[in-house]
Amino acid sequence: MAQGHLVGGRYRLLRALAAGGMSEVWLADDERRSRPVAIKKCVPPEGLTPAQRDLVRDLTLRETRALTRVRHPHVIRILDVLSDDEDPWIVMEYVASRSLLEVLQETGPLPPARAATIGLAVLHALNAAGRAGVLHLDVKPANVLIADDGRIVLADFGPAGTEAGVRALTSAGITLGSPKYVAPERLLSQVSTARADLWSLGATLYHAVEGRPPFVGETTEDTLRALTTGAPDPPVRAGPLTEVLQGLLRREPAERLTASEVEDRLRAAAALPRRRERRRVAVVVALVLLAALGGTAAAVRQDGGPGDHPAIAASPVARARFVLPEDFRWWTETGQYRVAVPAGWRRSRNAAGDLVFRPARGELSLRIARWDPPPRNVVAGLIAAESATRLASYRRVRIEALAQPPDAVWEYTFRDADAGVMHGLRRVLSVDADTYLVEWHAPGAAWAGELQRLAVVLDSFGPAPGA
Repeated sequence: MAQGHLVGGRYRLLRALAAGGMSEVWLADDERRSRPVAIKKCVPPEGLTPAQRDLVRDLTLRETRALTRVRHPHVIRILDVLSDDEDPWIVMEYVASRSLLEVLQETGPLPPARAATIGLAVLHALNAAGRAGVLHLDVKPANVLIADDGRIVLADFGPAGTEAGVRALTSAGITLGSPKYVAPERLLSQVSTARADLWSLGATLYHAVEGRPPFVGETTEDTLRALTTGAPDPPVRAGPLTEVLQGLLRREPAERLTASEVEDRLRAAAALPRRRERRRVAVVVALVLLAALGGTAAAVRQDGGPGDHPAIAASPVARARFVLPEDFRWWTETGQYRVAVPAGWRRSRNAAGDLVFRPARGELSLRIARWDPPPRNVVAGLIAAESATRLASYRRVRIEALAQPPDAVWEYTFRDADAGVMHGLRRVLSVDADTYLVEWHAPGAAWAGELQRLAVVLDSFGPAPGA
C-alpha cells in the first residue's frame, strides 16, 4: 500500500504508523465523515498452509465484528471491517499515542506505581472484552497504547477471540501469539482461556518494571524452551508489584490470581483510592488547577515527560467578559481578529507573512497565522503538517480535537541549538468564518510558568472591533 491509496472507496491512506508480523497500520482520512482513523491490513503470518491462511483471513473478518460490541475507554474501538481480494482491513479509532514498548525503549523501566496504573487499565479492558465473550490472546507492551492525552488503550486483538474462533484455530493446529508473552498452556496444551490473558498481562507488567520480558533467549526456540520448562527470574525492581507478578506468572492456570484479586493488588500498588473517593479527589485537584490558572481549563497528564505540566485545553472564559491584564496590550489585525499580547513584545512578520511577537530577550515567541483554506479535518491537517516538521529531536505530546469544532491542539517538544529543549503548542481557533493557528514556543524549563500568559492570549482571541 502507498500514501494516497483509497481503501473501500472511503479511507484515504495518509502515512504508515506501524508494521508487524501480521499487520501494517496506517493513519487514514475517513472521507465520508471527515475524521482521522487507524486502518490495519491483516496479513496471516508466514509458515501457514494455504488452508490455514484462508482460515485466519475468514476468522479475522468474523471475529473482529464481535469486537464491535465492546465499548470501553480502555479498548480500541472498531469502526469498520472490510474485505478485499486479498486480506481484510480493520478500521479503528485513531489514538495519537506511543506503545508501552516504545515508552520502555525510550525511558527504561517504569516505577511500580505507574506500571500498576497501566495494568489496571489493561485489566479493565480484558474484563470488558470478556463480558462480550472475547479474549485478546496477544497482550504485550507493543499492543498497549499510551495516548497523548493520558488514556491507556488495549489494541490489536488476535484474529480469533470468541470461543468458536479459538476452537477453530486449535482444530487447525494454529497457536498465534508472541513467544515472550504467551501463556505456557497455550503452547503445551493449546488451551486458551481468560487466565491465559492474565498470564500475558503479568508478562507485560514484568517487562514494564524489570526492563525485559520474564523469558528471553538468544533465539525464539530458546525463549519457548525457557517458557515451557522454567520459571522467570524473581523480579528485583517490582516493589509492591512483586506479589502481582508472582501470582500471575504461575504455570498452572488454576493457581493464578483471579481478575478480582489482581485488581485489588494493582490498586494497592498504584496507591489509588476506591472509586467514589477517587472521583472526589479528582474534582478537588481539578479545582485547584483551575484556580492556579485563573479560571482557564487545564489538564495534567499521568505519564512521564513534558505532559506532566498543565497544558492549555479550551477556555471557558467568555470573550465578552475578558478584561485586559495590565501587562498586556491589544493587537488588532484589521478586519480579521483582535488578540491580547504581552506588553513590550516586539512585532514582526516572517517570510510567510505570519505575525510574530517576541520579547526583547529570551526564546519565547507567539506566532499567529491564518489557515486559508482550512482542511475539512483539522486534526488530519495538523498530522500532515507534523509529517513535514524538521525540528531537531522532535517529539509529539498530543494532537487532538477539542470540544468546539474546528478547535484542535498540537503540542510538542524539540531541541533548539542555542536554547536547548523547547516546548511548543499550536492551537486551532475560529473567528466567524475564518480559521487561525496560534503557536506558542517557550523553553522547556519555563513552560509551566508561561502557561498563564498563553491562557490570556487564547482567552482574548476574537473578532476585530467593527468586523
